[in-house]
Amino acid sequence: MKKAIALVCAILMAATALTACGRKIIKNGDAPAPVSSAAENNQNNAVVDSSSSAADTNSAADTNSAADTSSAPVGSNVKVEASKNSKVSDGIKVEGIPFFDEYSKTIFLLITNDSGKDCSLDINVDFFNAEGKIVGTTSNSIDAVGKGTTVCEDFSCDEVFTTYEYKVVASESSYAPVDQNLTVDVSLLTNKVIVSLTNNGKTPAKYVWYDVFFYNKGQLVGHNYSYCEDSDSEIKPGATERSECSFYGEGGFDDAKVYFHGEGDYIS
Repeated sequence: MKKAIALVCAILMAATALTACGRKIIKNGDAPAPVSSAAENNQNNAVVDSSSSAADTNSAADTNSAADTSSAPVGSNVKVEASKNSKVSDGIKVEGIPFFDEYSKTIFLLITNDSGKDCSLDINVDFFNAEGKIVGTTSNSIDAVGKGTTVCEDFSCDEVFTTYEYKVVASESSYAPVDQNLTVDVSLLTNKVIVSLTNNGKTPAKYVWYDVFFYNKGQLVGHNYSYCEDSDSEIKPGATERSECSFYGEGGFDDAKVYFHGEGDYIS
């Protein structure tokens, strides 16, 4: 399953953090502060932005432009930007979020499907150093990306890089999309967020995972991810499942963006 190894590490880190803290402090009074599910956004609720002060995403409008770099890499002064040679299929829009810390050097790609049809995505990312030499390459695929929705995928390199180049190819999906049927509510606490996902569709949403980007005064200060599902690894029609995702950075956060993705039944 996607990100399974990293998820085990996250669970171990969470257990350590809870042992050290011994308690969980709610951020705003005696109850979590709910965040709007942004029902009117043009991503069909695939994205939840709890504040308009978070990183600008206007660069997604140009499918072949360099990605937005308004969020500086965490823990690094290196300027990282997308190569002008990056390519995508028609109607697929991409925004890159660089994230450097003591543990990883990662590019998160936010991919919006404006092709007018459901699809699967095959993604390749190459990394280059300041001299233009390739220092890493990685690939992944995402099934069941519904039209009008946005998905998030991470690509890491074990070398320092200053430029990256992506290729995103859309093709017919073998699985039914479900993201358009999911609505989300996010509660911000002091050291974590609680994500609630509701399935408003007629089919189960399977293997639903989500990424959380934590911001403080408009600056990206952390990232984490988790799954939101029941014991059958799905969110059943009409059901709401909840999951919490911890923040491990310093200085706290005051805002969060959530991107989620699941898949439906196999299309025979």
